[in-house]
Amino acid sequence: MENKKVVFGPVLSRRLGYSLGIDILPSKTCNLDCVYCEVCKTTNLTDERFRFVDFDQVINEISEVSHEIDYITITGSGEPTLHLDLNILIAKLKKNFNYPIVLITNSLLLRKKSVRKELENLDIIMPSLDAVSQDVFEAVNKPVKGIMITDVINGLIDFRKTYRGNIWLEILFCKGINDGINEIKKMKGIIKKINPDKIQLNTVARPPAYTNTGPLSFSELQTIADLLDNQKVEIIISKPSNRKGEPLTEIELINYLRRRPANFEEINLCFGEQTDITRTMLLDLQKSKKIEKYTYNNEVFFKVCVFD
Repeated sequence: MENKKVVFGPVLSRRLGYSLGIDILPSKTCNLDCVYCEVCKTTNLTDERFRFVDFDQVINEISEVSHEIDYITITGSGEPTLHLDLNILIAKLKKNFNYPIVLITNSLLLRKKSVRKELENLDIIMPSLDAVSQDVFEAVNKPVKGIMITDVINGLIDFRKTYRGNIWLEILFCKGINDGINEIKKMKGIIKKINPDKIQLNTVARPPAYTNTGPLSFSELQTIADLLDNQKVEIIISKPSNRKGEPLTEIELINYLRRRPANFEEINLCFGEQTDITRTMLLDLQKSKKIEKYTYNNEVFFKVCVFD
């Protein structure tokens, strides 16, 4: 088990408002190596489940948070369902806090009944399904060898049959990889079988792990939404917030950027619009080589590249 700090944020999420994250995996442990990943390329590609963090540590760290939040989100520098006994963590969170509990997952382990059982008491699950054909699945998600997309799809369908919480299905599109019209037409039928509460269309918004991928325009996403022809479809876009966070500290900023790249506007919004302080801190952290600056899609992002 790791001793690093596992709770981070709250992160200003495009889908969840102010979300307090729980990073329960060492970076970068995953059963996918998605071309668009905003963290980095997968260094530990595995489908085996382990225990990585002490759940009591998670509870203690959340108890110390004074920020205003909307959700507690189980996530990770990789795939969170690779952590064993998530039902125990969910039970502890519900016993100690009154916030809705969310899990963000790439859906692969939902093909296993035992994993589906562990997740049944979540308030919201946010699974991904970026492809429904095996060749497209392998091109965009680069899974562990032997994983079949049909098994993943069947796992999502079976989970819907027993799960009583909300399923917000995310599909992230990469230009020229999984945005073909035939794939989208196949997705339409599969989505109907899964019957999620929301279908959230997304695209590359931060510097990706692999540079041979790029974003779709809003109009291209709208065309896909029209093709899916489902009233539950929504396009995910960044929205400004008028809410104020706690005063920004260097530790908080590094902890934030360690999990996800962010541009100046997002950092400034998340930490209370302290423009001068935020700008100075970013410059100081670059000079000390604790963070790096990237340009992606004509936009500047900041990121911590070396994980503790």
